[in-house]
Parts: sequence; structure tokens; C-alpha cells
Amino acid sequence: MLAVERHRWLLERVNSQGSIRTSQVAQALGVTEETVRRDFEKLATEGMLMRSHGGAVRLELNRREVSVQDRARQNIGAKKAIAAAAADRIQPGQTVYFDASTTVLQLASALPDQPLTVITNGLQIATALAEKSEIDCVLLGGALRATSLSTGGWASEKSLEIYHIDAAFLSCRGIDPERGMSDAAEVHARLKHVVMERSDEVVLLADASKIGLASSYFFARPGDIDVWITDRVLAPQVSEAVTAQGLRVHVAGKG
Repeated sequence: MLAVERHRWLLERVNSQGSIRTSQVAQALGVTEETVRRDFEKLATEGMLMRSHGGAVRLELNRREVSVQDRARQNIGAKKAIAAAAADRIQPGQTVYFDASTTVLQLASALPDQPLTVITNGLQIATALAEKSEIDCVLLGGALRATSLSTGGWASEKSLEIYHIDAAFLSCRGIDPERGMSDAAEVHARLKHVVMERSDEVVLLADASKIGLASSYFFARPGDIDVWITDRVLAPQVSEAVTAQGLRVHVAGKG
């Protein structure tokens, strides 16, 4: 059985049963326990399951890396409104970073054709920008992640060293008003953290449905973000918690 077939089998079992044990999997598949542990480690790094003592357990939906196709169908109206507000912040001549999220993909589509450099790890974003002749798009190298159609890892992070980024446009899987912004996969969270360190301004594009969710890996506290563009007025307790840490909130369409 090929590795990709083992991974598919493992995910089917852990998601249907809730948990699986290393020894049982090794016996069922006719491989060593060390092979199973390596498979678990890879799937955990990709945000598909969580390691446990002696095996692996299913991730809750907000902690699981969902395919880009499924995410693209969620909250389309909110994402387009957020993207339109974000596009107004970008000035000709800037160098900006776009992450591989589906909200930022809407920004890439809404962006007017103007002199601009866009650095991204998103294949779909690079494809959308390829139609705009005035925009220079830099696609980061690195390991290809089929689930998110993005690149990541050491090569992606290292290549950012040569760029000065005026503004980074990022999204996330969950927003905890106190702890901050999180993502389902370690590789995504780590890359976003590196991008933030190299950016003059960090803009979060995230609709209000993500409030109160915490995914597996936190990459920023509210005070690490300059502006959060969202789709509706926040509840007072949420607004107070994030603004107290220095995060400015902008509601799309509210001026």
C-alpha cells in the first residue's frame, strides 16, 4: 500500500471511530509501528488529526484543515465585502503579501490591475493575479499542500528574507478575543508568523463566524495585528477585548 493510500485509510478510520491505536493500525496494514507513527506525525503536522499516547484521535471540525474547495463555498457574501474593503487599502507601488486563504483569494479577484508586487504562497491566488498584467506576482516555493493548494515549510519561510513587505493580508480559522488568531495546520501558522515579522502592517481578513473558535496553532495575539476587517459589528465584549490590545476593527461597508 502506498503512503497516500495509507493516509487516506487512516483518516477514514480516525474520523469514523474517533481514535485509533498504532499497534492495531500496524497489524491491519501489515506495516511496522514506526511507519504508522511517521504517518501520524505527517498527518498531525498537516492539521488532519491529533497525536495521542499510543495512537491518534480525530480533530474537531474547527481544528481540521478543510479543503480549499469546501472553504471557498462558505460565507461568500461576507468574504466579498471584506475583500472589497481590503482592496481599498492597497496603493500602487506597494509590495504586499497574500496568504492562501479563500477570503484573500476574493481580494486577489477584486484587486484592480495596477503596478504592484504581490508575494503569495497560494496557487489559486497566483493564478487569479496572472490575468492582471500590471501586477508582479511572486509565488513562494516550498512543499506543495494539496488540501490548501499552497506552499509552505522551510523553503517558503527562508525565501521571505529578501523582501520588504508593506502590508500582509492574512486570514485564520479561529479568533479567540484574548488568545488571538489560530490556524489548523502548523505549517500555515508558522509561515504567517514569519510574514508578520517582516511586514510594516498586518491586516486580518476574517468574518465574524470565526469568533470564539480556536484551532490547533495560534500564530498571533490581537495586539500583533494592526487592522481586522470583518463583515459585521462585533459584540461589545469582543470589541472591547481586542481593541484593548491595540487591534483596530473595521467593518466592511461601514466607511
